[in-house]
Amino acid sequence: MILTVLNSICLIALGLAGYIGWEKMEVEGNPAEMLMPVFFGGALLICLAFGRQHYRHGLYGGVIFALLGVISAIVRIYQYESFQSFDLPKTRLIAGMLGICVMQLLVGWKEVQKDRNDMAPPI
Repeated sequence: MILTVLNSICLIALGLAGYIGWEKMEVEGNPAEMLMPVFFGGALLICLAFGRQHYRHGLYGGVIFALLGVISAIVRIYQYESFQSFDLPKTRLIAGMLGICVMQLLVGWKEVQKDRNDMAPPI
């Protein structure tokens, strides 16, 4: 739970830093592209809050949003530079989002396995 909060705060801070610092990055495009980490950070916080009432629903929702964050980051990195290099600042920012979402996915998957082992009847 603490790691989910920290990952969410890091995603939100990363997205806001990219949005606010868009002029300094000197790249073309729309600055709203950098708000993608804010969306995933907010979604993780909502899943965490929902998990207070329905633990499993919040847990699985968080894993799904982390997986969607990983997939969307990979697609964005491919769109920006086709995995050739990480020269653009926005590619580095999305790579940071990828790392945070992978970490959240691993943490969430560990919790899912622990929940399944606690609730599963013996065979």
